[in-house]
Amino acid sequence: MTDQELSPHSRRTFFRGLGVAGAAAVTGAAVPTVFAPSASAAPVPGFNEKISRDEVIERAMFWVDDPRAYSMENFDIGPEEDQDILWRMDCSGFVSMALAARFDDNPTGLTTETLHPDGGYEISHAISKGDLLPGDFILQKNADSEGGVGHVVLFNGWVDGGYNVLEQSYGAGGTTSRTAAYPYDGLDNFHPFRYDLIVD
Repeated sequence: MTDQELSPHSRRTFFRGLGVAGAAAVTGAAVPTVFAPSASAAPVPGFNEKISRDEVIERAMFWVDDPRAYSMENFDIGPEEDQDILWRMDCSGFVSMALAARFDDNPTGLTTETLHPDGGYEISHAISKGDLLPGDFILQKNADSEGGVGHVVLFNGWVDGGYNVLEQSYGAGGTTSRTAAYPYDGLDNFHPFRYDLIVD
């Protein structure tokens, strides 16, 4: 079956079910997830550009309004609605999609490690709790988690009881918008960061 033979609904279901090899075969995308940037890593044209906070939240809502199941191996379209641009359906793929952060050696999204200022791409910086604004993110590195797997979420403003978090959550089964206690439901070693190209 070719992409052209699929209806829009079937195409989305089809792409959601693809693994790394399948997504690469159908779209031509180079999709293996890398955990450190290559020496020749370069931004993909049309991405990694200045972006407003409203745009970040709007991009995130593309999945929040039509939730995707959590997966570290599968991919789906984002707000570009382009079958050649797929985003990994895990927490860091979701945040990368919202920020429109995409590099040629990791085109389906950065990881919790590479979104961090020390991750090699140098695309973010640490901020304080008091500086948090919608479109910033809160991250726990792999080494700081008990299970060795970090997590990253989007901050979407303070609300009663904590803050509105937009995330692709394994525990919730996929994309969700909910209230979380700062820094992240009472868990330690989550810290706030800001994308270097975000503009107010």
